[in-house]
Amino acid sequence: MTQTQVLLDANLVESLRQVAAEKGMSLDQVLDESAQEYIRQARRIKLRREQEAYRAMHAELKSKYLGESVAIYNGALVDHAADTLALLHRVRQRFGTAPVLFCEVEDEPEREYMIRSPRLDSMERMTQ
Repeated sequence: MTQTQVLLDANLVESLRQVAAEKGMSLDQVLDESAQEYIRQARRIKLRREQEAYRAMHAELKSKYLGESVAIYNGALVDHAADTLALLHRVRQRFGTAPVLFCEVEDEPEREYMIRSPRLDSMERMTQ
């Protein structure tokens, strides 16, 4: 494990110590958990931006790569292939574990899913 020294505001450290005590955890565990959650959230935000870029580019992607898989990184098409696994390997070699959107180019930019729920169906009938 690599150790890195980080300077934090004294009030923040005290708040983190309190949280750690309440959770029965060490300060290191709380900091590690917090950093991991921060990274997960940052990755989710990044992937949402890549999805927005994909939607914006969809018409052009559809005309060139319909049925192929594409990789979107930093709002740009970085690679495409009919073989999704080959694409994944190439992109991971190039960008490591950075958040990259991988998706198949289809007729519509997003799939619509219908989820049937007996509970919701019965509630709907009750309100009619």
